[in-house]
Amino acid sequence: MYSAKSKTLSINGKTMDYVTFGKGKKSLVIIPGLGDGLQTVKGMAMPFSITYRILAERYKIYVFSRINELRQNYTTRDMAADVAEAMETLNLDAAYVMGISQGGMIAQWLAANFPEKVEKLVLAVTTAKLNNLGRERISCWLNLSQSGIYKDLMIDIARHSYTTKSFGEFKYLYRIMGIFGHIKDKQRIDIQAVSCLKHDSLAFLEKINCPTLIIGAEKDDVLGVDGSLGLQQHIKGSQLLILPGCGHALYEQNNDFQKRVLVFLES
Repeated sequence: MYSAKSKTLSINGKTMDYVTFGKGKKSLVIIPGLGDGLQTVKGMAMPFSITYRILAERYKIYVFSRINELRQNYTTRDMAADVAEAMETLNLDAAYVMGISQGGMIAQWLAANFPEKVEKLVLAVTTAKLNNLGRERISCWLNLSQSGIYKDLMIDIARHSYTTKSFGEFKYLYRIMGIFGHIKDKQRIDIQAVSCLKHDSLAFLEKINCPTLIIGAEKDDVLGVDGSLGLQQHIKGSQLLILPGCGHALYEQNNDFQKRVLVFLES
């Protein structure tokens, strides 16, 4: 579907998994969230093309994982430099960029430090600096991953990412994933979680000059809506949209989310 392909890029001694799909000529780069610490996008081209099918009708989409050779103290800013390097290698001169959750933290640095790469920016369910709620959630996930309790980690992520109604629908699936799954690379999730805890781009947001849409979720039980409000205050000319009745995983569940992104990108 949508010519979906999984690939691995080699850049200066580093490797990065990415997927491509979509019918359009214009490029849209998507930077996923902390789930990338549990599993890279390798082999996920088809699921991504189905999840983002509304956007795939209009754009050639690239979804980049973090590099496979993450090291201790690797920051969200370092991750943005990797995305810029990947775009350079693939001859993506300028693209629309959408960052989700931790991906939004990375996208902030990409737009601030590599402005020539970002034509329009969408920051979804993300923040310039964690509030107490976000710190509590991510510290909890870090502790669960370090304990190696995959089932509890998956259930806790799901419980706080989805609304109560949706979590009820997904609960048994997550239990099964927890029973049969395991943390493939504990260091990978740990490094990414720590990078979220240390993320602080507040002083650099004024450098973001491209058209920017900030999307928050009314019932976000991972970061709350404070982060979205703060981003709008610091990024000049940005638009703010808070989607009602949605949890942190709004991008997976809300068709309206993709339609609103499309309206912004096409405007």
